[in-house]
Amino acid sequence: MTILQWILILPLLSAVLTFLAPKSLTKLVHLLGSLVSSVAMFCAIWQVYKGGVSLFACGNMLFLDALGAAFLFLVCVTGFCTQLYAPTYLGWEVASGHAQQKAAKLNLTLSHVAVFAMVLACIANNIGVMWAAIEATTLATVFMVALLSDKKSLESAYKYIVVCSVGLAFALFAVILLYGGAQNVLGEKNDFLFSNLLGVAGGLNANLMVVVFTFALIGFGTKAGLVPTHTWLPDAHAQGPAPTSALLSGIVLKVAMLGLVRFYALTLRASGADFVETMMLISGILTIFVAAFFLIRQHDVKRMFAYHSIAHMGVVAFAFGVGGKFGIAAGVFHCLAHSFTKALAFLTTGNIARIYGTKDMTKMGGMIHVAPLTTVLFGVAICSLVGVPAFAIFVSEFMAFKGALFNGQVMVAVVFAIGLGIIFVADFSHFFLASFGREVGTVKHRGEMSLWENLPLILLAVLVVSFGLYHFDCFWNLVDRSVSMMMEGTK
Repeated sequence: MTILQWILILPLLSAVLTFLAPKSLTKLVHLLGSLVSSVAMFCAIWQVYKGGVSLFACGNMLFLDALGAAFLFLVCVTGFCTQLYAPTYLGWEVASGHAQQKAAKLNLTLSHVAVFAMVLACIANNIGVMWAAIEATTLATVFMVALLSDKKSLESAYKYIVVCSVGLAFALFAVILLYGGAQNVLGEKNDFLFSNLLGVAGGLNANLMVVVFTFALIGFGTKAGLVPTHTWLPDAHAQGPAPTSALLSGIVLKVAMLGLVRFYALTLRASGADFVETMMLISGILTIFVAAFFLIRQHDVKRMFAYHSIAHMGVVAFAFGVGGKFGIAAGVFHCLAHSFTKALAFLTTGNIARIYGTKDMTKMGGMIHVAPLTTVLFGVAICSLVGVPAFAIFVSEFMAFKGALFNGQVMVAVVFAIGLGIIFVADFSHFFLASFGREVGTVKHRGEMSLWENLPLILLAVLVVSFGLYHFDCFWNLVDRSVSMMMEGTK
């Protein structure tokens, strides 16, 4: 059995064992399953990095190239950190009477199912299977959003599944049109596989691929949170439990973006860069500014971070719109930087909710005196999200800005900088209000969380700073190979 098969089987096995485990062993089984699954994923990624070639399995239906490995790394690391924090947070919810023990156990079980779907999306070679896997992430996580089963949670879950399913229907149209258009050029390699399509993409009808990419942008863009089909995201992220929000923002959005990037690569070869880059550029700038406008008015800490997710998916789209070596590399790296940062941000809101019993930042204040380590971790997340130098997100935003200037797109770079400036001002005003302002609300839990409870947050904070300061050759090797794959054969 190959490593690609193991990384699919292990999350499913973990889900079954977590569901069947007795109450006293549920946490242990969940954590061991998460650890083993993540170790297996890391082994697969390492093979791609060291071997310098893609991995194939199951008659080439499964494959892991450099691009897939870069995104699988997010599932591996961010997924493990959120899984590590989940039992702690859900324990608080059960102890406070906000959630039932049975619902908490189901949440842990479904988190493994979601990991399975995300892994499949990263390693599926068949385009149709990839689409089905991305749709499966919606089905797995929608019940996690509705953990509390109150009116707001149920409405958010309903909106999430309806909007995303309708959006992904457009992506299905893209898959069907691509399948129809590819039959004449696949020849003997008639399997509808990405690895096959990449080699013959130059022979695809250019006008057809313009239509295909438009449907893909609408479909996968809906799941990724791009404007104007982003409306499900603020509610789902705000109402879901903190670990679920971290999973959604940190990984699920990125997996949807991976689906779009696969179509981006094919369209570059079939139709050239002009159309696809223009569409991504418009989508990115529009998304950044719409999210920035809503960020200014947010006082709910989880909705604030939800709109940040939208804004940074806009940054990813902008980077791919800039194109070229700098733009594409920035887009891929930004997915990693935002994954670590946003997981840290949402997990921090779990601590904050325990401290104040509210998500309203106007009813907080003085957090630095109540829980200093949580405040520092909150600050790390904010600093990275607004692009402060020495934090991970600054690297990719600077690369995207530099790429625009190198392409002679000076006005585009200026508009991009203005959007980021608005986000910077909005975020720090909220951060100072909650952390250093006068203590306004009632403190439900006075004191810092234990080291074990904060461990996943500390790990993510270290990664956010490390990737901002240090050039990790192993990951950048995957990024560079992804760039080469997308730029090779571009018309």
